[in-house]
Amino acid sequence: MRNVCVAQFVYDMASNDTGRAGDQKHLRLRQEGTIGRVGITARPMLYHSTFGHAAIANKSRQPPRARCSSRPSKVPVNDSPPAMHWRLWLADQAIRWRFKRHAERPLDVAWARARIGRPLWMRRLITLPVHRVDVVLPSHRVEVLSPLTGGASPELRPPERVVLYVHGGGFIACSPSTHRPLAARIAREWRAMVVVPDYRLAPEHPFPSGRNDVLATFRWIVETLGVPPAHVVFAGDSAGGGLAIAAALACVEQGLPLPGAIVAFSPWTDLSCSGASLLENIERCAMFVPSQLHAAAKLYIGDSAPDDPRLSPLHAELSSLPPLCLHVSRDELLRDDTLRLADRANAAGVSVHCRTWPAVPHVWQFLAGWLPEARDSLDDARNFVMQHVPGAPLALRDTQLAAKVGAYARNTRA
Repeated sequence: MRNVCVAQFVYDMASNDTGRAGDQKHLRLRQEGTIGRVGITARPMLYHSTFGHAAIANKSRQPPRARCSSRPSKVPVNDSPPAMHWRLWLADQAIRWRFKRHAERPLDVAWARARIGRPLWMRRLITLPVHRVDVVLPSHRVEVLSPLTGGASPELRPPERVVLYVHGGGFIACSPSTHRPLAARIAREWRAMVVVPDYRLAPEHPFPSGRNDVLATFRWIVETLGVPPAHVVFAGDSAGGGLAIAAALACVEQGLPLPGAIVAFSPWTDLSCSGASLLENIERCAMFVPSQLHAAAKLYIGDSAPDDPRLSPLHAELSSLPPLCLHVSRDELLRDDTLRLADRANAAGVSVHCRTWPAVPHVWQFLAGWLPEARDSLDDARNFVMQHVPGAPLALRDTQLAAKVGAYARNTRA
């Protein structure tokens, strides 16, 4: 696994361009007053190795940035640059080269869909072995992943719960296949049958198409497969994390049962893009710039308002949500989408488990075979799920569930 990850980073680093073009452009725009907030001064990134390796640093220090009054409560003030061990630094540079160096170009949906998830051979190599079945529902396709069974390892036990995993991609890109490495790992380590909907994407299908597809998938799990809602986990990353939370709120709105818990990695919960971290972390975020988020949000919301609570869970009434697990990087653009949601959900009486990690990239859980921080995040989320979502009754029905999924898949292909 480590050699595979190193190969990916070598593939991604095969250029002298370190991915700072996007940083420099947005730094210039902020200095010119085109974007940004008065009183916030940018400064270069500074990297240190925590394992005693040679530091890669820019010693030209500018005055620290002013603190923003719109920062969520309980957010630690961190004006010093993040420290990075060598593995994390290498991942940061690879992601900058692959994504952020293209920040100057306008958002191109076709280009984004073609680029994310490449190279295919690498994605296949890092996907752990699982059973996979494709099922066609009336509005969309779903991919069902189950752990292999028959061994003594905990990862080879029958599934004990169902995870409805909503992939990210800014509502405009990605699919179950791009997120198969992460979904397969979750299936094995959380002892779960993972159902990943291939929900319809914007701009061809703006809101509420994606949310409706997630709800239809939940109905299929509960009504067709016969899984009790308490044994279902809603999970997702980035836009998919926000969509998973929005789908749970829609269950309340439509009188449907709620899942047993929600797990969201770096969820996008505010499509009005009002978080202070969108400006504070322009240089630190390795993947995005604010203009890309604004453009993707416009494609998804259609004629709706960006702060509509059906689209932006941050602005919704949250008291009905089940236990909520939130993980986010302190140095990504969507930091405040997570932390403000955690604050508001906690104030509404929801059981909230929220953790932050410094310096890691957006949805770093993909790098569980490379980064110890990713391993820590997935372990923490697994412990949360096993604490809040019972699993034993579902394990007894593993054969029946597999038979139902297989029969449904055969019928839909006929």
